[in-house]
Amino acid sequence: MYLMLTPEIKTNLILKEIGIKRYSLRPKKTDISKKTYNSFQKGAILAILDKPFDNFIKEQQDLLKAVLASTKLDKDKECTEGLTFTSPDELKKKLSNFNEIKLIIIFGKIWSNLNFDCLVINSPSLSELALKKEAKAKLWTEIKNKLNL
Repeated sequence: MYLMLTPEIKTNLILKEIGIKRYSLRPKKTDISKKTYNSFQKGAILAILDKPFDNFIKEQQDLLKAVLASTKLDKDKECTEGLTFTSPDELKKKLSNFNEIKLIIIFGKIWSNLNFDCLVINSPSLSELALKKEAKAKLWTEIKNKLNL
């Protein structure tokens, strides 16, 4: 009796002989409930972003800096940091470590039920702001109203 090797078995044998695993093990389960946001602080203004500041294109970085400068509260050095947390309270605790924050601007679709001890503005993402003038105007109006400029 002859055994016939199916193409799949042949492929597995050949790959095994040359040292390639056909199936790889899944990575260990990570904590799904952990969220990571990124922050960019300049002066008393904190921007919460969905990706690191360095991952934005130059025009979006410049737009972010211009938005923060429009508040007239950006008179200090720039600081970027990743924020990993599992609950709103943990995020609030991490944000309390930042120097005197007077305004937080949240860019993009980020956890909406966060409460802070300072003024908060929910803004469209930086890419949306770059494309839509009316979104920039709305953000500016909200900044002006919140800070009484």
